[in-house]
Amino acid sequence: MDRVLIFVALAVALVFFVIREGGRMTKARIYEIIIGVYTFSCCFSLIYLPVLKGDGEPCGTFGTSFSIWPFMLVIFLLVWYVAREKQWRIRRPNLWLIFVFTGYAAYTVLNPFNMARRQSLVEVSFFLSFAVFIYLFANCFSSKTVVRGIYMGLAATVILNFILCILYPVLDFEAAVKLFDNEAMTRNDDRVGAVATMGHPNVLGTYASYYFTFFVACFITNFKRRQSALYAGMAFLVIILSASRSALMASIFALLSIVVFYVYRRYKLLSFQSILKGIVPLGIIIALLLTGPLSFLFSDVEDLDEMTTSRLMHYYCGYEIFQDHPLIGVGMNAHLVYLGENSSAVIFEQVFDMTDLWQPEEFMFTNPIHNIWIILIDELGLIGFIPILGFVVWYIATFKRRTRQSKNRYYNIINITGLGVMFCLIVQGSSDWAPLTPQVLQLSLMFIALSLNSHYRAEEHPEFESVEASKQRFKDEALQEETINLDTETSLA
Repeated sequence: MDRVLIFVALAVALVFFVIREGGRMTKARIYEIIIGVYTFSCCFSLIYLPVLKGDGEPCGTFGTSFSIWPFMLVIFLLVWYVAREKQWRIRRPNLWLIFVFTGYAAYTVLNPFNMARRQSLVEVSFFLSFAVFIYLFANCFSSKTVVRGIYMGLAATVILNFILCILYPVLDFEAAVKLFDNEAMTRNDDRVGAVATMGHPNVLGTYASYYFTFFVACFITNFKRRQSALYAGMAFLVIILSASRSALMASIFALLSIVVFYVYRRYKLLSFQSILKGIVPLGIIIALLLTGPLSFLFSDVEDLDEMTTSRLMHYYCGYEIFQDHPLIGVGMNAHLVYLGENSSAVIFEQVFDMTDLWQPEEFMFTNPIHNIWIILIDELGLIGFIPILGFVVWYIATFKRRTRQSKNRYYNIINITGLGVMFCLIVQGSSDWAPLTPQVLQLSLMFIALSLNSHYRAEEHPEFESVEASKQRFKDEALQEETINLDTETSLA
């Protein structure tokens, strides 16, 4: 029933988007609706269809089954579009990226310490097919079509998630938890977290932090400003109701990064102006929120201690794996299998004196390590992890340069969102594995990949202005009007 309801929701969204356009339906509008429906589909935890199921219980961040994801179906539509509309005239793929993807695929499958090659192939197939999707996607649509389509899809997402969060936990209507995922899990502690369409509060908080960043980017670039402010507020409430502390902190750091790197981009990173005008006021507001209305998320000291203990135990597990194979790791999507097979080497009692909180093995050996960076370094080793770390540093360091090169205000939205998503990955990924779930990766990877598209940067779209440009234009128009009036008075005299 849950998957049936998902398709009903997608059908309703499609009909609504079509009816809303009415007589304005053009080819560009049709493409925006397609992108909107696809983006909306990403918010459902059960939107995939397993085709080759693996043996045993699902484990690892990608599970054991080869699955069909929505973007794989969209690939066929994009191929048809390239053949019909583009006559196969598309940009040549980046050979360097092909080399990187092929290298990582061979690197993990041929890893002699990989004890779960099938699971590694599941993750490799996901990333390779998603790379094909993004390549075709960027070749088919302009940045304007992409942003407007994503806006439609994420607007529908935040509205649906907000309504479900009101039903549960605000109105305590527990049936809403199982509507779109019959196996959805709520929290076992005193924090009653919303699940909405994502199956788990932490995954919902992670996903909401991404579309919160998107609507913030739309707001500061003056694109549908009032609607964007409303949707950003709703998204922030969804994060709070998910009771995901890591997602909340990630959203805050993403907001700070946008203020420092974009709003005050004309100043140096740690200049007096950016600190006094941006970081300090926003920091005061955040501190007031965390010590006031949002203090309930951090008031349960016992729960915080338990969560801290469990994560430290998980990190110890990751340390043991890294110590065994520091250079090449144990293979993508395989660290949990390796941990289970070598559980006898992990002796918590010798490291922690607090195992009376629970049975550690029941949690540690059945859940991925709650830190995506430890997962990456365990599964890829130093050889595979260092290039990823270098990319993260390079991406942040070149953000201002990409912004200066941009002549496209739609691209700015994608670029700003990509920066916020990257900071969400850094912050939340340091205490959770939710950013590595395939459902969440569909959105985060899309923004990061599209923000690196140089063709989008080169496009020019003057349809809407940033707030600063708008103010400058008003000043120029006022000055021009004053000059005209002065010339008129002079000629009359």
